[in-house]
Amino acid sequence: MSITNSNEVFCLLVSPVFNPGKANLLMMVREQDPPLNLAMLAAWVRQKGVEVAILDCALDAPDLMSFGKQLSVYKEKHQGRKFVIGFYICTPTAYQCYELAKISRNIFPDAVLVAGGPHATFVFNEVLNEAPIDIVLIGESELSLEEIVLQKPIESISGIAFKDKNNEIVKTLPRERITDINILPMPAYDLLKITKYRPPIGAFKRLPSFMLTFSRGCPNNCSFCTKTLGKNHLQKSPEKILEEVKFLYKNYGVVDFVFVDDTFTTNRGNVIRFCQLLKDENINISWHCYTRVDHVDAELLQIMKKAGCHQLMYGVESFSPEVLNLINKNITPQLIEKAVVITKNAGISCRLSLMVGNRGDTKESLELTLKEVLRLKPDFINVLIATPGPGTPFFEWADREGRILSKQWDLYTGSTPLVRLEGLSSKEINDFFKKFWLRFYFHPLIIFKLITKTTNKYQIYNLFKGFMRVMGFLVKRK
Repeated sequence: MSITNSNEVFCLLVSPVFNPGKANLLMMVREQDPPLNLAMLAAWVRQKGVEVAILDCALDAPDLMSFGKQLSVYKEKHQGRKFVIGFYICTPTAYQCYELAKISRNIFPDAVLVAGGPHATFVFNEVLNEAPIDIVLIGESELSLEEIVLQKPIESISGIAFKDKNNEIVKTLPRERITDINILPMPAYDLLKITKYRPPIGAFKRLPSFMLTFSRGCPNNCSFCTKTLGKNHLQKSPEKILEEVKFLYKNYGVVDFVFVDDTFTTNRGNVIRFCQLLKDENINISWHCYTRVDHVDAELLQIMKKAGCHQLMYGVESFSPEVLNLINKNITPQLIEKAVVITKNAGISCRLSLMVGNRGDTKESLELTLKEVLRLKPDFINVLIATPGPGTPFFEWADREGRILSKQWDLYTGSTPLVRLEGLSSKEINDFFKKFWLRFYFHPLIIFKLITKTTNKYQIYNLFKGFMRVMGFLVKRK
């Protein structure tokens, strides 16, 4: 492919359909997540003078035939242009992306096909061998993709993998990360159908609602988590966060936000400043964020509540000290209880994210976790089966010990036991997975609390649709 002018290039970024299966309640309550990572990449490439579009298959190409038709439309519209087509690959969507790449190669024989995302980062050899992908972006991708579309010699581009003329896989030097993410342009929200997206049921207070992210990297060491962007945690300034919130508020009428950063409150000062800016601007929004139980305190939660925070989700995984230690959570059951109590006292809805089937789990540890959850009565829970994603310490341990039951990637959705444990069979893990959901959401006091806290039509929608999804879960996961 020869590119002499950025105007000759058309960059198409593709987000595949994520199909979690019919027996995954957590994913069944999801509505439609926006491809924020692609919107960030699109904005970066566009500021370099390259025309770019995002094809979200979940909205516009839900099957392979419609994907091919969409590509044909782009080909007709941009005749004579040189195409760079990028795919975001997470583990459950790997096989689908391989098929999308094959269709793309048939329609665009001369296009440069690029893949990025966590699965591509950690198993780039498989991606290059199983699909007609020319280049894999490893880790943070803005600078590497920029150099690809502007035709820098491939061997000199850091942070990629590709096949050389001898069909041997070459991995270049690691790409240095962007150290000041405030320089990143605002994500290309204009390329997304903003009002078509919606956070999971129960996560929003009113509509329109939209999901945002403002940080990169994670300083924690949880064994089940991929670190595609490394351990160095970077966060945009409160002013930059406000700028994006105001843009979506004023241009798309978004009044509710879900901040999907792993730990929104890592920088306490930034959160306080952001809350003050919201109050100063007198923006009437509600918002929800994810964080850790060791990154909150009573004063901070009161400030967040006054600035519109209506819900917090804590990733706690387990109440067993032994399990928490084995998965490197670096928290205690006491910290979990304290966070639940002060969150409730602040008038903020509390959601706990839990796992079954983690390393060290036994029937006793899971019974303990369920008992504590029912005692503390958070407003909501999420439950997943611990899944060993490639690139995680959990995967490396299970693979080394010969404990992985399957490497069929489309099973890696959090609803299938994939690791053989000493103290639990796969059937017992499945039974506990179902038991957690049922015992919590069919507990009379939990039902009563959910009903009495329902104060507007959106919460009625959440309650009704959530109930219907739970019933569907009961029928499908027998």
